[in-house]
Amino acid sequence: MKCRFGKGLGDSLGKTLAGWGVAGLVLALPLLAQAGPAPIPPGAVLAVMHNVEVPDQDEEAELQDGVTATFWYGQELDVDGKHYYATFVWHTRDSAARQGEDFAAPEVQVRLADATFELTHPGQTPAYSIRSIERKIGFFGGREKPEEVDSKRQAVEHRTADGRLLLAVPTATFDNGVVTKGYTMLLFNPNKKPEDDGWVWSYLGQVRTGEDNSAACDEGAVMPCIGSDGELSFVAGQGPLPQVQVKVSGTTFQGPGKIRSLAAADNLTYVYDSKSQQYTSQELASRQP
Repeated sequence: MKCRFGKGLGDSLGKTLAGWGVAGLVLALPLLAQAGPAPIPPGAVLAVMHNVEVPDQDEEAELQDGVTATFWYGQELDVDGKHYYATFVWHTRDSAARQGEDFAAPEVQVRLADATFELTHPGQTPAYSIRSIERKIGFFGGREKPEEVDSKRQAVEHRTADGRLLLAVPTATFDNGVVTKGYTMLLFNPNKKPEDDGWVWSYLGQVRTGEDNSAACDEGAVMPCIGSDGELSFVAGQGPLPQVQVKVSGTTFQGPGKIRSLAAADNLTYVYDSKSQQYTSQELASRQP
């Protein structure tokens, strides 16, 4: 179900979030958004972020100019004694950008935004305040779709020495009969002040960990079947952000019509590239001037 662009700020959110103890919204002030420590419903997140009327359990809202906002992921986090609920929403292009298209090209990405809530009044109603709303922290995905969250795996966290948190969200995206497994890398800076550069949340790219072509290989009748996965870990590097190491297992192609088992030599290392502000494979990074 899509929800049309809402009415006035106080009217729409007062009705949409009434069940969460919010009578109105003033973005310049801390906002109370939820009546307990459980995650805030997707519809309430969309309502707060975009001033739309959305039923609590709806995950999609239609905005002005044909843009669609869709709830992507939510994660509860504990950092320096504070409890947060971080949520992420992806957005399509507007109607003008899609005019004349029958389908989106592979290189067309979606815009990623975040809304982060902090538990400021535990045991009270409401209990959460808005820490930040950022309507563009990066672009990702393809064919105007996001990376698909893999609910079978858990997110992985790493806390840096300077008080930030690196969050790796597991993904498993299907395209042309192949599932590509990996993680979306996101960086949380809970101590960011309004005058500081950067964002509270930053998108740091994708880390690939494996693939599975079982949907395309037809049990070996069309091509050899392969399947691989990787165990992700963080290792301190030379900069403030760690290296990401992937210990791989499974099978991969060795040549036309042949497969082989993955070994230690196939393990992957990703490093943070300050120029692109994303994680990239160490092999690619070493080739850059």
